[in-house]
Amino acid sequence: MSEPRTLAHALAAHAETRGDTDAIAYTTPQSSEETLTYAQLCGYAASLATVLADLPPRTHHRPFVLIALPNGLDYVASFFACTFADAVAVTFHPPTLSTARAGRAYDHRLTQILRDCEPSAIIAQPDLHPRLREVSRAAGLDPVMLDPRAADRSATGPAGFPGPRSRPEHLALLQYTSGSTSNPKGVMVSHANLVHNVTRLSANLGTGPGQSAAGWLPLFHDMGLIGMVCHPLWAGMSLHMATPAGFLRNPLRWLHTLSRTRATFTIAPDFGYATAVQKITEERREGLDLSALRHALNGAEPVRPRTIEQFAKAYAPYGFDPHAMMPAYGLAEATLVVSCLSQKAAPALSEVSADVLGGQQRVAAAEGTRNTVLVGCGRALAEDTEIAIVDPVTRVRKQPGEVGEIWVHGPSVAGGYWGRPKESDSTFRARVSQPGHRDSERTYLRTGDLGVWHDHQVSVVGRIKDVIVHRGTNHYPHDIEGTVEDSHPLAVRAAALSVPRADDGPEAGQAAQADQAEQVVLVCELTDYGDHVDYDAVIAAARNSVLEEHGIPVAAVGLLRAGAVPRTTSGKVRRHEAVLRWSADELRPVALWRRGFISEGGQR
Repeated sequence: MSEPRTLAHALAAHAETRGDTDAIAYTTPQSSEETLTYAQLCGYAASLATVLADLPPRTHHRPFVLIALPNGLDYVASFFACTFADAVAVTFHPPTLSTARAGRAYDHRLTQILRDCEPSAIIAQPDLHPRLREVSRAAGLDPVMLDPRAADRSATGPAGFPGPRSRPEHLALLQYTSGSTSNPKGVMVSHANLVHNVTRLSANLGTGPGQSAAGWLPLFHDMGLIGMVCHPLWAGMSLHMATPAGFLRNPLRWLHTLSRTRATFTIAPDFGYATAVQKITEERREGLDLSALRHALNGAEPVRPRTIEQFAKAYAPYGFDPHAMMPAYGLAEATLVVSCLSQKAAPALSEVSADVLGGQQRVAAAEGTRNTVLVGCGRALAEDTEIAIVDPVTRVRKQPGEVGEIWVHGPSVAGGYWGRPKESDSTFRARVSQPGHRDSERTYLRTGDLGVWHDHQVSVVGRIKDVIVHRGTNHYPHDIEGTVEDSHPLAVRAAALSVPRADDGPEAGQAAQADQAEQVVLVCELTDYGDHVDYDAVIAAARNSVLEEHGIPVAAVGLLRAGAVPRTTSGKVRRHEAVLRWSADELRPVALWRRGFISEGGQR
């Protein structure tokens, strides 16, 4: 049997061959579990596609459709409707019920995206239409407002629709980057990109019909939409989804779903697995059975060795196989997954020299040096994909064991950034400096991530733009953050920030190099706070641990309430925003230390 050409063709094929099989069940905070079979999901998507097919394109060959729905069945059906109608899906989300500042930030980001891609239509719940229309008109646009529930949800199969119009080479998705330091950029993902990534992921993991998957990731993020929805549905699995809000409210529900459905596959960022360890007591774990779980992918943010070890230890009594934990590496610019472990390979944790790692020499551990632990993320997802470690300045390949920028070549690499030809050329069409080599004309995606080949696996060590330089040595923020989180039982979810140096007086001058314009500030969320908490002890533990492990005398430590550190939807620290908010005294710590004093209840 030939491979389906697009995701839409795969869904239509499943509707014919396993139409009565449950495709996806969704539980939201507002409703109990709703389920669609493959025939019902195909029918719902095809019904909505008849509306999208009549949309006039703007300046593009095909209409762009922005999806601003909450996580749920309507979102999934709307995305597949775009694939049926050959419309380009632009994944977004509705505003959250939060502060006025968050509302303004939402409208600003939405305006940037609207102006960038000029969608012909926006799919959203009717109560959001007036706000979206107002923001659109302020951006000089007037897209059609669509309610997904106006489509026929009772249809089964693609009846009434002539079949998927999409083609492999056509643009399928604009996946906008976080845009924390600049305007958001739309990554151009084709149908061929999607098919290559989900096909190779399924082949690597051995997923298929008769298996189930469970997760809770947001659908406007690539890991949620592609990894947690498109991949299982492509493979013919039965999928059980919850929402991020539901997970944060009750993390145990995720594990109960894995146990109840005998799920073989799930994905979460590192903080998801850490939360399952920290927030679920042993008593509440009773009755879980995770013995069916073969693949627990861990990615989207730095994978911490501590999380791997603690999750395996905590859930081994409930059937969890430590080999099921699979650190993975990927990014939106490569559709989703670039590398992950092979089936049943144990997570590779390697102790290496932190001093040498920071100096970008070979990383083998040695006596008398500060060591750190690298997490192996396996090899390239497919044989037709190459991962190269390259000097970001000279563009010369690094040797195994040497740190450089991760470059990727392969069919999953996206076409570039929408409407940004110069940035696309510099990011997606880089060439290694190797005159005369047979692959000298091969182009690569520059990821902006630093990595190293070690023990035949790629390990990610940090972002180029986030590297903290102290006394001539590179330090990677997530290593420092891991040290802080290990320093005290109350310390969770830390962020190490490099902030402009202020005039802190003679003591500050003695603690820092005269030629350094930046200083390191630690902010850390706590699991508990109040008069009974010894903030001095937490701060002292964090400061001393970072000084001992990394040789860095920090300038300040702020202890925060849960959720105060700004992060992306996948859990990465929004460092630029965090620095701005720190500098503007907007993080509001419950306790603060700056060289010489501690203040409880806020900054001075």
